Amino acid sequence: MQPSGIEAYVLGRSYDVMPIPMDPEACVEVPAGPITFVVEARVLTDEAINQNAVERGRPDATYDTGIHDGGASVHVVETATGLEHLRFDCFDNEPHYHYIRNDEQANVLVRFDDFAEGDPHRWTVERLRHRLPHMLEYAGASELAEQVRGADLEAAVAQVEQLLLRAGSAA
Repeated sequence: MQPSGIEAYVLGRSYDVMPIPMDPEACVEVPAGPITFVVEARVLTDEAINQNAVERGRPDATYDTGIHDGGASVHVVETATGLEHLRFDCFDNEPHYHYIRNDEQANVLVRFDDFAEGDPHRWTVERLRHRLPHMLEYAGASELAEQVRGADLEAAVAQVEQLLLRAGSAA
């Protein structure tokens, strides 16, 4: 029997520093009714991570990992509020995704298993097509998830799919 509050497995790693903001100059917005997909060419370094922590008042949350990675990202933003709820980072070396739990100010980062799942771009597009409401619910955006269930997102997801290929090359 495990002590109270300890789990054998936890989905991802939760941080109390929210993700690095988007760089508007590297972004393309794709409106999709209640949500807006934002496709961005990103580069991730320790410098960017640490600058974000300092800007958000958390200089104690800095790292020296030697990370230098990048590729295409897809941000899932609530159109009405501008809040980001999900982020898919289809990076070259360490692809991952984020559940951004805004009410809790928690950023849950989940490492993508490219051995089991294959190409992160294709996987991301499939999540947008078939699992987006479920993922939004887990991110704490239940009302938005219901709106997404009733929306036709196919044209927007097809556009995101094309942009992902271009953004990955640009990063």
